[in-house]
Amino acid sequence: MIRRALPSDIPEVVEIENCSFKVPWPDFLFKSHLSNPGFLVYKQDHILGYAIVGSSDDKRKAHLQSIAVRTEYRRKGIASKLLEWSIDLVKLYGFHKMVLEVRELNMNARIFYLRNGFEVEGMVEDYYLDDNAILMGRNI
Repeated sequence: MIRRALPSDIPEVVEIENCSFKVPWPDFLFKSHLSNPGFLVYKQDHILGYAIVGSSDDKRKAHLQSIAVRTEYRRKGIASKLLEWSIDLVKLYGFHKMVLEVRELNMNARIFYLRNGFEVEGMVEDYYLDDNAILMGRNI
C-alpha cells in the first residue's frame, strides 16, 4: 500500500535513509515534509520505502527530493511504484515535468532513472561533498 507519510512513520523512514545514503537526512528534515502531500511511503507490515517530491525552484517542475527502499526489498519494483505514484500525484497538481539530482558515481540509481524515462540534462560539479550531481528530467 502506498499512502501519505504520517508522523509515526518517521523512525522507520530514518532507518531506511541511514542505510541508503552516505550523508543521510536527519529526522527533523523528514518531519518538516509531513505536511507535503508528496511525502509517500510504501507500507506492508512496516515501511519498505519512501519518496518525497515537491516543487522545484521554477515552480513549473516537480522535484524528486528523495526516494529509498529498505536494502532487503530492493529490486522488487517498490521504487518504481513509488516513482509512478509520485509522477501521478504531481500531474494532478498540474506539473508537466519532474527533475532530480543523482550522484554521478551512483550508477545503479542513474540506470533506474533512465529505465523510468528520465534523461540526463546536465551536471553540477561538487554538488555533494564528495561527488558531482547528474541533473535528470522527465516530461510527464
